[in-house]
Amino acid sequence: MRPVLSLLALSAALAGCGASSPVHYHTLQAPAVQAPGGAVAPASFLIEVQPVNISTQADQPQLMVRTGEGSLSALYSERWSSPLGDELRGALSDALKRELGALDVQLVKPGPGAAVWRVQTDVQRFELEPGRMAQLDATWRVRPVNMKGSGLLCRSVVTESVTEEGVPAMIAAQQRAVVSLAGAMASAIRGQSPAGSASVQMLGCAALKD
Repeated sequence: MRPVLSLLALSAALAGCGASSPVHYHTLQAPAVQAPGGAVAPASFLIEVQPVNISTQADQPQLMVRTGEGSLSALYSERWSSPLGDELRGALSDALKRELGALDVQLVKPGPGAAVWRVQTDVQRFELEPGRMAQLDATWRVRPVNMKGSGLLCRSVVTESVTEEGVPAMIAAQQRAVVSLAGAMASAIRGQSPAGSASVQMLGCAALKD
């Protein structure tokens, strides 16, 4: 009798596993898009995109979506393909490489005295709201190493609209938000004022002391 009961329990467990929703994995690294003006000339410097700090509430393996005023829901069948901080670092690195024509030091080991722009990012809010918006609120720093230039400390809030239902629309909006944030960083590295836009709200910048 006991072996029969064990077999029935195993069959029930397997049936439960078969009925569970399949897990989907997502990335923040947007598909490469050719710039309107053509390829960017190679930069005379490298970039060093450091690990991204992100709030514990948002740094979860599954997608955390806002479902109401002050309410968050975990989508356990929708997960990030790697830890969210790693996803953000990789997506920022890719976008900055396309914007500046510079390689990341994670790909190319810099020689002694190599010119590098160091990028640090702290994410305060990482929001996904179905059918409404994706938002990225970050404090970031760009600082020159072994080269002339002024470092900046800035805060940006990037909001991208989500006009369609479903997880893919939210992911695409957050990918656009990361690209917009990288655009503001690239402007600062070029020595330009990281101006706001329809999606990027600049909450101020301050010069970094050496």
